[in-house]
Parts: sequence; structure tokens; C-alpha cells
Amino acid sequence: MYQLPENDRLALAQRLVSLIGVAAILALTACAGGAEQTPMIELTLDRPQGNTATVTLGDGRALIDVTDQGGINGLNVRLVEGEWPAEIVVRLRLRGLERLEIHYGDVTLATGRSSNDSPDPPLILSVVDADGRVQSASPSADIYYPDILKTDDGFDITLPPHFFRDNYPSFSMQWIDFYRN
Repeated sequence: MYQLPENDRLALAQRLVSLIGVAAILALTACAGGAEQTPMIELTLDRPQGNTATVTLGDGRALIDVTDQGGINGLNVRLVEGEWPAEIVVRLRLRGLERLEIHYGDVTLATGRSSNDSPDPPLILSVVDADGRVQSASPSADIYYPDILKTDDGFDITLPPHFFRDNYPSFSMQWIDFYRN
């Protein structure tokens, strides 16, 4: 049986170790490249004293849970890393929703919920045009309408489909509770 000289065996072993190392790096890179990046979302409240805002991520959804004791406040949400989940729901733990404004890019959506059986206020869409003028109207397309669901402990507000059409880095909300303190 033929044996390689000692120098050739050492060189072959070094090449084999290098080849295994490169294969391991390629395998790890492929695994990391295919993994979805969890978004990192930063939350701040306009009036944080005694109030809370937390985000829970899962199944392509972000649930932002807000407790506001005063009834007049604002939430600022910024995507720090990754991509927005497919659905964003803001849970406002309020008794009433006299006024709600959602801002992103040059768009402002303003609406609210009736405190009794009367009709809800209409949704008003405001957009800042290229000349800096604000244009307001009632939107003609459902793509602008947030879904606002009354729950036992407040309101679940799902951002409208229009928010996801462009790559907005942030959005904000301001609200007024009918029963504010």
C-alpha cells in the first residue's frame, strides 16, 4: 500500500480542515440568511406619567397595548430594525373614543366612535400636497379606513391597508377619551 510522504499528508489534512471550515461557514450563512428578522419597534407616549405602552410580536402581527389614565394622549411608534409585521393593532384601554388621529408620512386620518347610538364621526383624510397645503376629504376607498373594534376594556385599532403600501418608518396616534379625567 502506498503512503503519502509526511509533508503531503500534513498539507492534505490542512486543506481538508479548511474545506470543512468553509462548508460550515456557508451552512451557517445560509441558515442565517433564510431566517426572518424580528422587527424591533420603539414606543413612546406623549404623556408617559402613570401610563404604559408595550408591544407583543407574533404570527405576523404586532399588538401595541396602551393604558392611558388621563384620556388625552399620543403614541409614537418607530420601526428601528426589520420590517413591519403584516398587521398592526393598537389596543387603547379607554372607555370612550371621542377623537382619534393616525399620522404617517404626509397622511392624517381623523375619526372617532360615538359614545351613544348616534352615528360615528366620519373619517377625514388629510394629505399635505407638494406645495405644503393640506387637502382634506372623506376618503372614497376602504384602503384608508382603520378597523376600530370596541372591546370590553377599550378599543382595538388596526392600521389601514394604506399604511403598508409605502415603507413608512413610523406612525403616531393621538386620542381623546369621552370620559377623560
